[in-house]
Amino acid sequence: MAAKRIGWERALVFGAHPDDEIIGCGGTLARLAAEGTHTVVVTFTDGGTGYSKLEEANEIVAIRRAESEASAKVLGIKELINLEFPTQGLINNRETYQKVVQIIRQVRPDVIFCHFSEDKHRDHQTVAALVDEARWKATENAQPDLGQPWYTPQLYFYEIHELFTHPSILVDTTEFYDKKIAALETQKSQLEVLPGVISFCQGLSRARGYLAGTQYAEAFLASNLLPQIL
Repeated sequence: MAAKRIGWERALVFGAHPDDEIIGCGGTLARLAAEGTHTVVVTFTDGGTGYSKLEEANEIVAIRRAESEASAKVLGIKELINLEFPTQGLINNRETYQKVVQIIRQVRPDVIFCHFSEDKHRDHQTVAALVDEARWKATENAQPDLGQPWYTPQLYFYEIHELFTHPSILVDTTEFYDKKIAALETQKSQLEVLPGVISFCQGLSRARGYLAGTQYAEAFLASNLLPQIL
């Protein structure tokens, strides 16, 4: 039996690097796209350190940009934005913070997905802090030059390195599992940088599916920074 429609009209995903959105919520993005949700993915960095061969160092940014565009087509992502900050050098400063507020106000999402603050990667930690706070700041009636205030009802962290002991929600991705794997396979430059990443995602999708009572699923943890308003 097909899963019922989730019902979000606009979804906004923040990732530190090209491919993070595939690992963390690729199946969910494909499902949302199939439901007609307008999906926007914002990548903070250019992925410039993601090379395993010295001869790729000067070309890796362009390579990863092309790979991101390829995966976006597979997953049905409507808008792909790269802020092109340096990888491993992302800073939680005024400029970056206000840019996130501006993006939230422009997109006006029903739901935001982003990194978990306890992930090992410094860029993942920075994105988690930036986005969680910016979601709150975007609600304030201040700085109209950044757009009109917007309250996003839900923000969920996705899994990359660290897994959730008690997820808040599980999304059935059984019908879209193949698209998640196909999107990962477009990231050819990263398959040696992250050996076994496809097997990892396959196993995690099965494990989360077991919890959900489905074949495959993805897990998310709700932010508690803002209360949900019903």
